[in-house]
Amino acid sequence: MPAPAFPPYVAPVHARHGSYSPRYGWLLRTHLAVRDNPRVFASPRAALELHTGKSAASSMRFWSSAFKLTDEIRHGPGTASDVVPTMRGRWLLDEDGADPYLEAEGSLFLLHWWLLAPPCLVPAWFYTFCLSPFTRLDPDQLREGMLRAAAAAKWSRQPAAATLHRDIRCLIRMYTPGSAHEQPRVTLEDLAGRPFSALRMMSTDLDGVVRLSNTAGHNAPPAVVAFACLEYASRSVSGPGSISLGRLLHDDAGPGRVLRLQPRSLRHALKSVAQDRRLSVTDTGDGTQVLSFDQPPLALAWDVLDESYGHVRQRLGVHPEQDVQEPRPQPARPVPDEQLPFDEPELQAGR
Repeated sequence: MPAPAFPPYVAPVHARHGSYSPRYGWLLRTHLAVRDNPRVFASPRAALELHTGKSAASSMRFWSSAFKLTDEIRHGPGTASDVVPTMRGRWLLDEDGADPYLEAEGSLFLLHWWLLAPPCLVPAWFYTFCLSPFTRLDPDQLREGMLRAAAAAKWSRQPAAATLHRDIRCLIRMYTPGSAHEQPRVTLEDLAGRPFSALRMMSTDLDGVVRLSNTAGHNAPPAVVAFACLEYASRSVSGPGSISLGRLLHDDAGPGRVLRLQPRSLRHALKSVAQDRRLSVTDTGDGTQVLSFDQPPLALAWDVLDESYGHVRQRLGVHPEQDVQEPRPQPARPVPDEQLPFDEPELQAGR
């Protein structure tokens, strides 16, 4: 079986996080800073204005971009980029936005989905959640798998092993709450550095082995799950149409893998949102279950999400569905719907 390849929308960039995973408050601080001054990161006072160290300031800039909360606008060769909030950044983090302090667990699931959506700036994250067949996260195994995926994608330069290990360490730190295997005592400051551990995407057993959850998406709010499914459908369907639940569950970059959903959780979330809406979950008669929508799926995705957060778009006058996106190719390793039984998990148990 050929090695899976990184899709074209995954950028061959590594370790731009500076070994910092996102911390509580970083995204909001970055949002407020660039909203007031798009040139803040070009200033020698950037670290002071962001109330952090110089290396952490660079990491804050990277993560805001990786989550699609900021855009980098360059006005000419050799000039510093302006960093400005995207529409979705304003929708989420403005003072009267959806959740500026990221207090709702659904907001972290949403950011996790955006992180791996096109264009993706974190190949190690994409490989671990979307391409790796294992739930046991062995760093050497992940590194070798990433190198194979990069080769299959015909990247011009292979990343260095040390660089990949920095990515993998940052990835695991981001989603685990910390353990005695990392340090003798886990402090409140350590926990503040790992907000995404609340998603329970990864766990560390008593032997220090890190495992990827297959069921963490059970805790994702239905509106966020429905948003991810409709946004994913919009990558291949621009108007009214449908997508099979098998694809949503099993496609490499689909919601099932990214959000760690099981069939029952996916079905329950979609059916609960489908009530009184222009979408439905139906059986085609040949055993294939599909999510059908009678308007463009991206517009519908934002209608569902925005309503669940109290109609933020109307309140702020922003339209995040109009954010400019990179061209979106078909999902990696497409498989005919009839070959994707909805109730059959794809991931191996690990070794």
